[in-house]
Amino acid sequence: MAERGKHDAEVLRRKAEELLKKKKSQQGHKELDADILKIFHELEVHQIELEIQNNELRHAWAQSEEATNKFSALYDFAPTGYFTLSDNGRIIETNLAGSQLLGKERLHVTNNQFGFFVSDETRPVFNLFLQKIFNAKAKQTCEVTLSLHHNVQRFVYLAGILSENGKECLVTVADITALKQAEAEIILKNETLAKLIAEKDKFFSILAHDLRNPFNSLLGFTQLMVEEFPTFSKEEVYKIAVNIRKSATNLFRLLENLLEWSRLQRNLTGFDPVLRLLKPEINESIAFVRESAFVKNIEIIDEVSEKIKVFTDKYMLDAVLRNLITNAIKFTHKGGKIRISAKPLTNHSVEISVTDTGIGMKQSLLDKIFQIDEKTGRRGTEGEPSTGLGLILCKELVLRQGGKIEVDSKEGEGSRFYFTLPSKGE
Repeated sequence: MAERGKHDAEVLRRKAEELLKKKKSQQGHKELDADILKIFHELEVHQIELEIQNNELRHAWAQSEEATNKFSALYDFAPTGYFTLSDNGRIIETNLAGSQLLGKERLHVTNNQFGFFVSDETRPVFNLFLQKIFNAKAKQTCEVTLSLHHNVQRFVYLAGILSENGKECLVTVADITALKQAEAEIILKNETLAKLIAEKDKFFSILAHDLRNPFNSLLGFTQLMVEEFPTFSKEEVYKIAVNIRKSATNLFRLLENLLEWSRLQRNLTGFDPVLRLLKPEINESIAFVRESAFVKNIEIIDEVSEKIKVFTDKYMLDAVLRNLITNAIKFTHKGGKIRISAKPLTNHSVEISVTDTGIGMKQSLLDKIFQIDEKTGRRGTEGEPSTGLGLILCKELVLRQGGKIEVDSKEGEGSRFYFTLPSKGE
């Protein structure tokens, strides 16, 4: 190190002497006494040395100032919050990102306790984090929640390390609010998905059980026909044929509803809503179930005005009406009545209702009538089978059209199913 300093001094002196010779050759000088001349020579050399050193110092200072400015800019405008904290958590210094994270100007952040901005729930975590930095003298990390003005909360990730003097710690603060919100959303979606899977598993278990009955009836009647046909009279063959037809019809309706429900879940059902008169759709649905109503001597009363219009998909509306009217017939005793009505509501929608004088429902059944994972199927007044899938399908179809479906019922007094549809397009 000493050798290098000696070498630098020699180089500096050589430069000074060269500059002095150049200067004298340009200016010229009078003959002076040798000693005085030597003194002047030394003074001039030292002067030039000082000027060279001064220029070098100015250049070094400019470079240092430029580096300092760059560091300050990087420090201030970094996207991460930087804090210098004392051993008790007092904020000694912070950058702009840090003060913005705390929701205050930098002037109002300095000398405040960082823990003041931490939520009550996570403040013990922060205190332990700070304690470990000074005790363990190693990098520490943690996650806390900042509780700011206007009930604003931010999730942040802290990483801290002890400074060189051992009296302060340097802490970086990264905002992870968006990440936490995304994690919470994923957890919620996973929980919802798991619930839906469980519901569908239970639903398919119920459905498999309900499919077994009509198949058993078909197999039983056909086996009886094969084994005992020669001994049957025409009347007995006719009765068996009627029962086979009923079983096949019920099975077909069940499979039809199941197929439609499956298509809805996979978004394969077309949706083409238009503004249409409601009355003709009601007439078509009544015609579809007229034979079933006739067999049980049930009167269907149509009270729908010919002027009412609904903005709906024809196929979806017909499916809902057929299911509701079919259910009303199924659970109404012979000689009963079914009333179909509609009324405009104030929110640009129409309420359509199907009311019967049937057996009604207990509250325990009403609470789960539209739930896919519950066993709600029961036999009609003449033993007609039911799985409850039709009502689930109705709910899906009504919701798809922006409406809602509800039911009022009392055991032994009948039921009223009613749903809403828009009365005009968007």
